[in-house]
Order: sequence, then C-alpha cells, then structure tokens
Amino acid sequence: MPARATAAAARGFTLIELVAVLVLVSLLVAFAPLALDWLVAEKELEREVLQLGNIIEAVSSQAVMDRADYALHYDTEAGRWAMQLPIEIEDTSRARRGGDERDEPVKVLKLEENVPEEDLAWHALPKGISLKFFQGNRFLSGRYKVIFGWRGTVDPHILVFESQNVSSLDERDRARTVKVNFLGFPSYAPGIHADEMKKTDAELGR
Repeated sequence: MPARATAAAARGFTLIELVAVLVLVSLLVAFAPLALDWLVAEKELEREVLQLGNIIEAVSSQAVMDRADYALHYDTEAGRWAMQLPIEIEDTSRARRGGDERDEPVKVLKLEENVPEEDLAWHALPKGISLKFFQGNRFLSGRYKVIFGWRGTVDPHILVFESQNVSSLDERDRARTVKVNFLGFPSYAPGIHADEMKKTDAELGR
C-alpha cells in the first residue's frame, strides 16, 4: 500500500466528515416517523375504501338472493355510511285479492321508506378521512340513500375518499375513487375521477 494511502487510513475521519454523518443520521431519524405516519395513513385509507366496496358487493348480491330491496346511506357532512336491511312483515294482499278467509298472511321482506337516523348502524370514517358523494354529474353534500333493487340494479354513483393524514400534493396518494355501476359492482381508482361517471368500465380499463 502506498505511504500516502496508509497515512490517510491511519488518520481516520475528519471533523467535517463526522459532522456530515451526524447530520444525515439526524435527518433520517427526523423523517422516519413522518414516512411511517404516511404509510399508516395510506393503509388506513385503503382499508376504509375496500371495506365499503365489500359491503356494496354483499348488499347487491343479497338483494337479489332475498328478492328484497336493500339500501346504503351516505352522510358526507358527518363522514359516515350505514347499511339498511329490509324487515320482515306480513303481507295480507294475497288474502284480500282472493277473498278466501283460509289464506293466511305471507311473511315477506320489505325495506322501510323513512328510517330515523338514530336507528341506523352508522360506520364513522377515521378522523381525517372525508367522504364525497357524486351523482347526476355533480357532488352532493348531506345525507343520501341509494337503493339496491331486488332485480339487481342500482342508481350509478361515485364515492370519493380523501385523507388529510397523507401529506402529499398528489391526489393519487391521498384520494381513492369508488365507482358503482348500475349492476351494483364497484370499481376502484387512485385519485379523484368523478368526471369519468359516464364512461363504462371497459373504457376505464377496469
């Protein structure tokens, strides 16, 4: 080994080099929690989107199986949603039509029209996550009810979840779009895609 290289190796690190290393380590320590918080917030957003998407699929399928309407309620101001199940009632219309006293009421499932807000089992979104409801070519604010018909159809609508906990200027990181078509099938996309309401799933490549 040349004498110059041996002398440099014996000298060790200079003060400037040690300071530079300490600065780098300090930056890593400072930004590690931020990166971890971002990752946790993004996973939380994904979890909320998939949970509602699974509910939408289940409600759509169950409505056809039970031959009864189901409903989902969206409350954009409170950041929550709720599922409404039909209730079992006695249908006496058959006995009235036939005029036969031997005909007994038949038990059927029927969706109540006006359910008090407090009677619904609301799922509240985590703090920092907002819900937007898009239908009829515009965003709507308030509480809305979407019926999943027993014939397997539903009014198409779009849901946008946006997380303020993800510190990113790119909406593809902090927002997720759920598009529900007229058959009740959800499709997903990063970012906000309310302008794609009129496009088909095939056109969107989903």
